[in-house]
Amino acid sequence: FHGDPTEKRPSLTLEQLAAMRARLKAGPKPLDLFVTLYIQQLDFPVGPYLELMDVVTLWTWKPSELAHLEENLAKLEAVAPRARKMLGCYWVDYTTKAGVPVASMELQCETGLRWLREGRIEGMVFLGNTAQDLGYESVEWTYEWIRRVGDEDRSEERRVGKECRMPC
Repeated sequence: FHGDPTEKRPSLTLEQLAAMRARLKAGPKPLDLFVTLYIQQLDFPVGPYLELMDVVTLWTWKPSELAHLEENLAKLEAVAPRARKMLGCYWVDYTTKAGVPVASMELQCETGLRWLREGRIEGMVFLGNTAQDLGYESVEWTYEWIRRVGDEDRSEERRVGKECRMPC
């Protein structure tokens, strides 16, 4: 969805999106269809579009809005119950051109880890691009956090019934 927030216009029609998904699934190795969804788009009429998605990555643009992570994931779960979910994490506040405060980084990382353990999400994505080597404290904190928790075995937590939702 793009344009003026009051217009809430989709980039593709449902038919175009369904055709794209069909092409991805028809190949010799069926591919998943992922989408990036920003929290402000949760109030758009995205439900029918998200029904066609395999994975939705939820992103919070402003660090001040990270306090509402729980509410926003609950909204996503309600509007896209079938899609697998991932948490998108920024290291930089691109509005202010500053690093995400460490307390905010810790909040999103620890919340994401809890959701992984609970099976509510299947992964976390860190937008590194050019921010990783610019000396942001949030990056260094995250590296240390990943070193600390990255080897946890969550293979049993990844199972849903007899199926494995994630690589086990």
